[in-house]
Amino acid sequence: MIHNESGVYFQSSTPIPIRVLNDNGFQTLKTRMHNTLELTEDQYLDEIYYRQPFANASSQFGFQTMQLKNDDDVKTMLMCNDQYSCVGLIELLCTIGRTPNDILNLLYVTMTPTHDVLLYYNGR
Repeated sequence: MIHNESGVYFQSSTPIPIRVLNDNGFQTLKTRMHNTLELTEDQYLDEIYYRQPFANASSQFGFQTMQLKNDDDVKTMLMCNDQYSCVGLIELLCTIGRTPNDILNLLYVTMTPTHDVLLYYNGR
């Protein structure tokens, strides 16, 4: 998440497109995002942020963040997109959390001793 003179924008190496239906609620959105990102059972969507457009006092567009936490937030997001359809696609940023098991597994993998080996062989 980066802040500049026009508000906030999201940055990622590769944004992933998904489709959100008008009647999607918060849980459906989370499930769709979880499946699209192919999260493991040890990962979960921690927070979801919407890049919400607004018009400032000079009638210029800016953007602020809105954390999505429930069905009402998703409805607000969809209404804003209808109201400010000229700004383009809905942009979401999510943070991914890890379960304690996953954290321990990561620690184990990084703490497992390794050895460098030169392998010689006789070819045919």
